[in-house]
Amino acid sequence: MVTTIPPGIEPTQTLFAITERYPATLAVLIENGFPKLRDPTKRAKQGKALTLAAAAQLRGIDVAMLQGKLAAAITDDVGEQDATLAEGNAGVTLFPKGDLRVSGLLPCPVRIPILEAISALGRELEAEDGTRLGHSLAAASVGADGLLAQIAGVDDVAELPDVFVSAGFESFFDRRALARFKDAGAFIDVGPAEVNADFADLPVKDPDGHFTMIAVVPAVFVVNHTVLGDLPAPRSFEALLEPRYTDKVALPVGDFDLFNALLLDLRERYGDDAVEALAGNMVAALHPSQTVGRFAGRQPARPAVSVVPWFFSRMTLGTKHMEMVWPEDGAVLSPIFALVRADGHRHARRAGEIFASKAIGEVLAHKGLFPSLHPEVDNRLPEGARFSWLGWEYVHKHDIGALIPQVRDRFEAKVAACAAESSEASGEEA
Repeated sequence: MVTTIPPGIEPTQTLFAITERYPATLAVLIENGFPKLRDPTKRAKQGKALTLAAAAQLRGIDVAMLQGKLAAAITDDVGEQDATLAEGNAGVTLFPKGDLRVSGLLPCPVRIPILEAISALGRELEAEDGTRLGHSLAAASVGADGLLAQIAGVDDVAELPDVFVSAGFESFFDRRALARFKDAGAFIDVGPAEVNADFADLPVKDPDGHFTMIAVVPAVFVVNHTVLGDLPAPRSFEALLEPRYTDKVALPVGDFDLFNALLLDLRERYGDDAVEALAGNMVAALHPSQTVGRFAGRQPARPAVSVVPWFFSRMTLGTKHMEMVWPEDGAVLSPIFALVRADGHRHARRAGEIFASKAIGEVLAHKGLFPSLHPEVDNRLPEGARFSWLGWEYVHKHDIGALIPQVRDRFEAKVAACAAESSEASGEEA
């Protein structure tokens, strides 16, 4: 029995506010007499006019009982996320055993339902024609170093898995990694011909028809107004680079996929100085869970602004002094790709299409807050939300594998210089 009621589902809260804060509660409300909430427009309009107490009274439901159901859905949602983080992934490999091989890294919040879909396909194929599907799909939290090392050792495309899925830049755009096989036409795009309207103004579809971009990881801000004090919250990445935010920003340096995308994007939009400005404003390199999650209070550095994947903004749990800010100049994107070998197993395309499907798109968008490219998925973006994506022309023009270390070196040199200045200043004061 759930005894703890999470903040933000009090009887005075509106249905819209509850479902915005806790997407897992939407299904509970639909099942308890509010099917119109499926429609985002009606949810925004009617949900804002109806409090939880009024909704319970309207349907003749005890409000405490309804609160309990909502709390249980929230607890189950968080529990599933924790399970994906807790599972061991030491055995992740690029080369799983099987006739049809699927490998890669999956974002933690969506790993379990995607694994279930791939496992279901495996059972179907074995029943149909005896095909054995082997997969190694680890949680992205284990990092990509192991897989990158295995990719570097591959000389022949036939050694690669039939389907490879992951997020980021380095794995896919480094000409010493998977990009060398892309240039040879080794992969085929299996996604829908059209992309989601949320990406209508961005060139996200691979013009060469090789890589299948299935979703994106957007970087947003979480602002701690208690720490920020009288300073205004930054509303754009350009504003975040201003000197007034010196030593006030936490960055996901350890999330190489998103951080590399962030550095390259800001450098392209605002110049080389943007990299140093960002480094100068960093107070700590923290995993998003350390800035807005359950471990936030245990950190010696308390950032005023944290740059995090959109998913982690959920962890603020409606705390009054915390605010999620979608950057007005566009949330920087780290793409999630599914690579399907053109000469792979006869069922390779079928496996790849699962990752590019509407069903998995909804899992990515709704459970993980990773907006999907599938044209039929409602990504439930905040009003006016924009994206920033470097684009395929940029990828083709630059040697990404060589550029990333250069930009990171510049960032780290500035961090070291700032640390030296701070140490010197502390010595003088002493």
